[in-house]
Amino acid sequence: MKNLKGVSTALFVAILSSFIILMLNTAAFSADTCVNCHKDDKFRVQNKQLFDYYKNWEGSDHDVAGISCQDCHGGDPTKEKKEQAHAEHLSPYDESSMVSYKNIPKTCGKCHEKVYNNFIESKHFKALGRDVNGPVCITCHGNPLTNVYYTSIVLSTCTGCHNLQTNNHPEIVGSAENILHRLNVCRGLLKWSSRHLEASKLEGVNQLYQDISNSWHQFNFTNAEKESKELLDQLRALFREAHKWEKKTK
Repeated sequence: MKNLKGVSTALFVAILSSFIILMLNTAAFSADTCVNCHKDDKFRVQNKQLFDYYKNWEGSDHDVAGISCQDCHGGDPTKEKKEQAHAEHLSPYDESSMVSYKNIPKTCGKCHEKVYNNFIESKHFKALGRDVNGPVCITCHGNPLTNVYYTSIVLSTCTGCHNLQTNNHPEIVGSAENILHRLNVCRGLLKWSSRHLEASKLEGVNQLYQDISNSWHQFNFTNAEKESKELLDQLRALFREAHKWEKKTK
């Protein structure tokens, strides 16, 4: 009986030890050494561009969604030593890199599949196949940030190619600006409506908004113009309906 008791104690200790080792290893592997290293304030002086890049990512939609450095850049966030952590990280100038200019749409498309499927139908994507200067995701949205439907994007990016000097469809800038402004209004009405109307009444407009957001990346402004006007009309009708209901209940 004493021997059995000794065996049981030894077995318990062995299991407990294994569990502790497993937990320690799990904690080590779950640590994101990319973030732990690159958030160091020393980069503010040693590499200002790298420091700003991290600060832009911090708190961004990607950060909140749990998208970290290695998801786009490669590398191993479980390794503490720089050489090991960077072993699979390739320079953006390497054509095999996930963040090589021409590979950026495919990399972003791993998560943004619907947007990517629309973008590859666009003239912009086809231009990218011929010329590296064709626009990609970061051209409009920046690197780790995801600015959506801000008309300032149009002024800062579209005008670079579409202007009177290049004579490359300069009218596109005005069209894009109008559509984006309309969608900004729609987004505001959607937020208001979500607080005042039943979810079932918003299913159609929510879906249309998402469809336009995705198909926008085809840059077919004829369709986007028509669909955004349709969406705005529907949302204004819902707004008037809700406003009348509020007056009756007062």
